[in-house]
Amino acid sequence: MQKIKTQKTLRQIALHLICILLSVLFCFPFVYMVLTSFQPTNDAIFALPPKLFPETFAFSNYSYAFKEMEFPRAFGNTMLILVTATALNMCGSTCVAYGFSRFNAKGKGIAWTVLMATMMLPWVVTMVPAFVIFKFLGWIGTRLPLIIPAFGGSAYNIFMLRQFMMGIPRDLDEAAKIDGCSSVGILIKILMPNMMPVFATLFIFLFTSIWSDYLAPSIYLVKKEQHTLSLALYNLRTAYAVDWKSTMAGSAMFAIPMVIVLFAMQRFFVEGIVVTGIK
Repeated sequence: MQKIKTQKTLRQIALHLICILLSVLFCFPFVYMVLTSFQPTNDAIFALPPKLFPETFAFSNYSYAFKEMEFPRAFGNTMLILVTATALNMCGSTCVAYGFSRFNAKGKGIAWTVLMATMMLPWVVTMVPAFVIFKFLGWIGTRLPLIIPAFGGSAYNIFMLRQFMMGIPRDLDEAAKIDGCSSVGILIKILMPNMMPVFATLFIFLFTSIWSDYLAPSIYLVKKEQHTLSLALYNLRTAYAVDWKSTMAGSAMFAIPMVIVLFAMQRFFVEGIVVTGIK
């Protein structure tokens, strides 16, 4: 018995050591970025042997990056696109997933197969056709190409929401119908309150993808006044070189909101059990 407990303890210690090692490996680039952002000169970044900790902390790198990136305006542009696109995507994906999970219609299986097949198409395949369509609509140079298509949701988000809805007992729907609740009411009052964990997961995915997106804004946002934070980082480049210390400072400011959101939503992100009941 003692031997079994010892083996179990050793396995737990080995597992914890592996987790700690992986955590250090994953966290090191972020820590290195933050420490580098305080280096007084670019030469200190490329010094041999490497100097991880700066001799003096140059906080001026952050003020310079804040000014050159025009951070308040870029942050406002990013938040405008983020909030609207996230809300539209979650709303559209939820409605489509609700239809596939709760309603029966002719051709439903074929439509679901076609929808899932779109997951095999990378975004770059539809990039040129989408640009042609948006140019025809006169949307180039506006934020509309980054916001309006989000209302259709995405195949992966719809799949994730549908699978979660199918795990919620249909008895709740029947009880709500007996009480006179409509289909929309069932979605809003019965299903959505039980879907907070999957909504939190979906929000994190959407937040990170939209916040860090560089390619789409670089294509459709022509005016500098419309640039997001991912595009504003490019303003730290000079005509002849890259100011790495300021770029690292700008990257740190760019990454902090994502870290905050991840830690704030961590409890919901790992929660996978839905507690349901008829009250």
